[in-house]
Amino acid sequence: MFDLQQATSDKFKAYMSKFTVAISIVALSVFVWSNSTIFTGNATANAGTIKDSLVVAVSGSGIADQAEGTFDKAAGAIQRKAGEITGDTSAQAEGIIKQTKGEAKLNFGSAENKLDDAKDTVEQKSESIIDSVKDFFD
Repeated sequence: MFDLQQATSDKFKAYMSKFTVAISIVALSVFVWSNSTIFTGNATANAGTIKDSLVVAVSGSGIADQAEGTFDKAAGAIQRKAGEITGDTSAQAEGIIKQTKGEAKLNFGSAENKLDDAKDTVEQKSESIIDSVKDFFD
């Protein structure tokens, strides 16, 4: 009885995995299609155009890298999962590479934001010290 439950559970997990990938692909397609008219006015825009438009729409350098990284990471995960389902090892490899590149870009953007915050803190502290010295001599 336990073996039957385990086999049923494994089949259910496999079907849910395939279903999740299918839903993700549909959601990404809808996202690309719906946003292509907003950013480019062209219903046939591809994901690269959407990603480029998102990067232009975001002003901070770290934020732009984070947005690009998030997009690449998600697209890589979908490509990897689709490759797993279809058995296409090259698509899996490309997906893993894209996912890793996205993760690196996301981390780079986070580091840039932290450096910007540190720079702002140093500037504030130095201005405070300068003001204190000016007040001392006044």
